[in-house]
Amino acid sequence: MTNEAFTREDLQGAVRAGILSPPQLEALATYLDGLRQPAISSVDAEELRFVRGFHDIFISIGLLTLLFGLFFFLTFSRNWGLNFSVQALAIWALSEVFARRMRLALPSFILSILFLPATLLAVIFVAAQFAEGSSPDVSQKFQTALDALPGSALVLLTVAATAIAALHYWRFRVPVGVSVICAGAICSLLATVHAIDETFVGNYLPWISLGAGLAAFTAAMRFDSRDLTRRTANSDKAFWLHFLAAPLLVHSTQLLLLSGLDNSGAGDILQAVVMLSLVLMLAFVAVLVDRRAILVSGLGYFGVAVSMLLWSAEVSNMAGTSITLLVLGSFILLLGSAWVPVRRQLVAPFTGTRLMRYVPAAQ
Repeated sequence: MTNEAFTREDLQGAVRAGILSPPQLEALATYLDGLRQPAISSVDAEELRFVRGFHDIFISIGLLTLLFGLFFFLTFSRNWGLNFSVQALAIWALSEVFARRMRLALPSFILSILFLPATLLAVIFVAAQFAEGSSPDVSQKFQTALDALPGSALVLLTVAATAIAALHYWRFRVPVGVSVICAGAICSLLATVHAIDETFVGNYLPWISLGAGLAAFTAAMRFDSRDLTRRTANSDKAFWLHFLAAPLLVHSTQLLLLSGLDNSGAGDILQAVVMLSLVLMLAFVAVLVDRRAILVSGLGYFGVAVSMLLWSAEVSNMAGTSITLLVLGSFILLLGSAWVPVRRQLVAPFTGTRLMRYVPAAQ
């Protein structure tokens, strides 16, 4: 037991000094523990540990300012390969200082997020410049750079960039790096499929997104199962994987469910009902696994569905917008404030099942 003023050793010293009796010690310890008991547990609070104070924010502002300044300075070279290569090297060097040595949470988070896109763009532009028969403006236009590369080369480049991002994660151990690697793996998969069949990605993108989202969700649940009390870095890794998986699952499911519906008045109502049903399903999963990030991605669709229903009822734009915001805000507040009791009821039927190996117990 630890308190801001006293530890158990302090109280036991008071017993040895004759100030407190052993029963009084236990009663006092129980009382102090009750005072410190939070209104919501660390599990249900879903705490984020990527910012620890304004010092982190201050350093992050400096990092972003420096990187943007470097980016615009290098635009004078009119060579995007050089620009993004320098950016990637700068991000790695800054990571050595702020992620490895100083262990600053928010700067480490930002640098990890920026490293993969900088590296991927760098290898694509550099490779395109060395490609045989590439046009002079390949170093300035992204689409031109892509056109200069064969599909197999693009696969190798995305895999290489993802591998370098994995090396960055191995070096600095920033939790969000797992999601970055997962995003890189998805890009590599898309590049591979496109290299095999150029029309496949366009025709089956919702199914590919759904598969990628399910894979990310499975990985997130795997990390969650290793830390049901949400106290270690595994919880942070799971959170960012959920944050990546949610939009992939929501958007792909929405496209698959609505693909066969028309745009008539009745079709709009049916689309709204389908979208509301999807949001309710997401809410059920989010509450069950105790991850609000899953639900956040569905809130936009919830607002669109409400707007479509109001539009079908011929409500004016101004009134429709205000009503949509009121309904959306009320939904968030009601579910957020009742999260713990609602989750207690949802989890109760699953007590003692294998599911409880992967989700926290209800508080």
